[in-house]
Amino acid sequence: MTPAMPNSPGTSPSHRILLVRPWNMPDGVGAGCCGGGSTKGLCVATGHEAPHGDPRFRERAGWDAFAEMYLAVKDTVRGRADLEVVDPRNHLYLLPVLFGDARRRGVERWQALRSALRSPGYAAIIVDGRTVSSGTLRTPEEAVRLIEAALADALAAGDRRRV
Repeated sequence: MTPAMPNSPGTSPSHRILLVRPWNMPDGVGAGCCGGGSTKGLCVATGHEAPHGDPRFRERAGWDAFAEMYLAVKDTVRGRADLEVVDPRNHLYLLPVLFGDARRRGVERWQALRSALRSPGYAAIIVDGRTVSSGTLRTPEEAVRLIEAALADALAAGDRRRV
């Protein structure tokens, strides 16, 4: 988890947005052998990874597009929401946070648990525990539109969230 926008002292945005970063495809979810997130273990060989731009650099496909989307969302929600980039393998963080956010929205306990278990999909965008996109890496414009719609829905529902 990487906190993107630390709060000012004494303040707390009323919403939480989680961007589940794209995972690498060679071993399913993981960061390749050199990142320690694959079945290959931790690689210490220097120069093992192909340089960026090399046709063999498939493990990080989509990360530039994800970075562009992150920057657009960050500029849009600054001060209105906590924005975090989350590794899809970080279940110890994701499950309780997603469950708690759904419960704060008034979702019944078992439905909140089901939602938390299903939410962290590929390149998911999650607003206050509600998955607004999953399975597709969105363009910056699409991501901002989806997040703004989710925030407007929360406001209309009177969801003021945590203080």
